[in-house]
Amino acid sequence: MTGLTRKEVRRIRDKTEVGDVTGVGRLTPMGQVLHRWYTESDFLAPDGKPLVLDFDNGPVSFSSLVKRYGGDIPPGAMRTELKRIKAIEELEDGRVRVIKRSVVGLEDHEKLISGLAHVLYPAALTMAHNTAAESEADTWTHLSASTESVRKSDLSRIRRVSSDRASAFVESIDDFLAAYETLYDFDSETDAQTAVGIGVFYFEENKADSDVFK
Repeated sequence: MTGLTRKEVRRIRDKTEVGDVTGVGRLTPMGQVLHRWYTESDFLAPDGKPLVLDFDNGPVSFSSLVKRYGGDIPPGAMRTELKRIKAIEELEDGRVRVIKRSVVGLEDHEKLISGLAHVLYPAALTMAHNTAAESEADTWTHLSASTESVRKSDLSRIRRVSSDRASAFVESIDDFLAAYETLYDFDSETDAQTAVGIGVFYFEENKADSDVFK
């Protein structure tokens, strides 16, 4: 239900019991399974789209995907949870089709924590880095596009188009980063690792009360 493995729960519990600060900043097993389903060549069709998978039939199946990337969560339990959050659907013939690329269905508190970890904190890192950068060549990407005048009747279309284009862009970046992520999966050499990413978000503000454009 939490999306964490028993090993991860034990690690967090052991640390908190002795007063150590701990957290989970990586993809959960459910998120990892969805991510790999969209990016691993073994589970993609020739056109690059995720395959519709047999539940348990051969090396390219939902069960093999879960066993490879889902930690110690059994395939049946993973299927139940992904169906619960409407990330996959089970077809009449028993095969499984993925619907969404990321874990959804978070409660309000979890949405707040996720927003702080994946939106505000990364944005703050970029601003802090760019403030201290010695030259423009050393700065990180920090771009935005906005307008001061949009009719309310146009908002629904703007939201929809913005969502579609932002999703397509982020998915293309996800594919790009996944290529590097999987490039060294079987490399025995160790190297320092760095977390990298790009975030995109949409906002609205009442122009009369706006501080954005002042």
